[in-house]
Formats: sequence, structure tokens, C-alpha cells
Amino acid sequence: MSTGEHHRREQHKEGSAAAVLRVESHSAHETKAWGRRLASVLEGGELLGLIGELGAGKTCFIKGLARGLRLSEEEILSPTFTMIQEHHGRFPFFHIDLYRLESAGLEDLGLREYLFSEGVAAVEWFERLNDYSALEHLEIRIVYSGASERIIEFSASDERHRGVIAALKRHFG
Repeated sequence: MSTGEHHRREQHKEGSAAAVLRVESHSAHETKAWGRRLASVLEGGELLGLIGELGAGKTCFIKGLARGLRLSEEEILSPTFTMIQEHHGRFPFFHIDLYRLESAGLEDLGLREYLFSEGVAAVEWFERLNDYSALEHLEIRIVYSGASERIIEFSASDERHRGVIAALKRHFG
């Protein structure tokens, strides 16, 4: 792993300490690897909000996440038309894609049931969920930094998800 891949920083949001982990990915393989690493530290009940431009690697990351949850990567498709896919691996895994919606509320599509379950919910286009910033979640922002390079930034909104970032740093930092 490159030195840059482990580049991290701590920052403060709205006056309270918020854990942030920023890593570089140089390929789809590395993006999937970060998904697997995240899966290895999850305990169930986490809400993962993925944000990034079209084609940035959100579904690629989720394929790695699913593999880390003992699911077949081939089962993970971009759920653009179905919007919600349920899988059962180490935990129930809910892959939700809000791309086709301009905005969505917790009551839309029965989202509340998925987002606040004992499973892991991964939401692509998380920013389209009304009041998403008020929810306790781990934001995963994927940004282009070159043709096949990406910056993946994990940021926690609450103590539980700060613990997820701390575990990532402990095991992979």
C-alpha cells in the first residue's frame, strides 16, 4: 500500500470532534478492498451513506463491502431500477440507490425499516435523502482524483460511527 493510501486527517464539525479517514484508491480493485476492510469492522446496525458523482465508484465500493459481508460480488448490481436490494450474509445487507429520485423521505419506499435495522444499510446518492445530515451515519464520499484514482473519505456523524473509523485506523492504518 502506498503512503498516500493511508493519508488521514482529523477534523472538527460543528464544534464536536468528528472522525475522518481519507484514503487514496488507485484502481477499482483498491476501491473494493476498502469496502471489504470496512465490512470487516462492522457490527450490524450501521447506516452507510455513499456520495459521489456518477461513475465515481460507489457501486464498486459496495461490491467490496458485500464481499466482506460474505456475499457474492456478482449478486450486487446497481439497483437503479429496483432501488432496494436485500441480501443476507454475515448481516442482513440493504443496498439502496436513490439515483432515480430527486429527493426521498424516511417514509418513502419503506426506507425507515431498512435504515434503522440490525443489518447494514448502504445508500447510494445519500444526499438525496431528506435531512440525511441529521441521521446517525457513516458518510463515504468518493471523489475523482485522476482517470482511475479516487479519494475515499469516511466521516462519522456520531459516536457509533466514529468507532467504525477508529477500528479502520487500528486495523488498516
